[in-house]
Formats: sequence, structure tokens, C-alpha cells
Amino acid sequence: MVKKKTVHKKSADKKKTVHKKSTAKKTVRKKVTTKKPLLSEALKDINTEIRNLSGNKTFLKKDLRGVLGSIGGDRKKEKELQQRIARLIEKEAKLNQRKKILQTKIDRVADKMNKISKIKSEMSDI
Repeated sequence: MVKKKTVHKKSADKKKTVHKKSTAKKTVRKKVTTKKPLLSEALKDINTEIRNLSGNKTFLKKDLRGVLGSIGGDRKKEKELQQRIARLIEKEAKLNQRKKILQTKIDRVADKMNKISKIKSEMSDI
């Protein structure tokens, strides 16, 4: 970086431009050289963190595969259980229908027994 310096002369009343080198370059270089170890240390930290995150990512992927497999197994089991429930509901419906038929037969037999007992009581009165 170069600074321009203006010098005023009384006798000539002309401005003279003098180029003066700045010492900023030297300090910048020193700062850059002192920043290099800091930056390399930061890069090492970042790389370490990236490796840790990659390991975590791998672990989570394995975990996810296990969970997905488990979910698939659970869905299969659920489907089997639903089919079993459907078969049981069909059996229940058949049994209820059979129960209704048997109940009507029982009612008929009970009516016949009542008629027979009524006839017996009438015959005993005679």
C-alpha cells in the first residue's frame, strides 16, 4: 500500500507529491504468518468435527435401517393379525346365526312342552 504525501513549499507555492512506502505490509505479513497456525488449527478442528459427524451419520443410517426393517416386520404382523381378526369375525357371524337357529328350535320345543303339559293337566281334570 502506498500513501501519497503532499509537501507545501512557500517559495514555489507548488505542491510536490512524494511517494512513501507504508510499513503496513510488514505487519500484514506478520499477521498472516501468525494467523496460519490459527487457521490450520481451526481446519484440524473442523476436520475432526466432520469425521465425528460422519461417524454419527453412519450410526444413524444403521439405526434407521434397523427401524425400517422393524417397521416392515410390524406391518406384516399387523396385516396377518387383521386377516386373523377378519376370519374370527366371519366365524362369530356364523356362530351367531347358528345360535339364532338353535334358539328358535328351543323356543318351538318349549312351546310344544307347554302344550303337552296343558293337555296333561286337562286330561287329569277329566
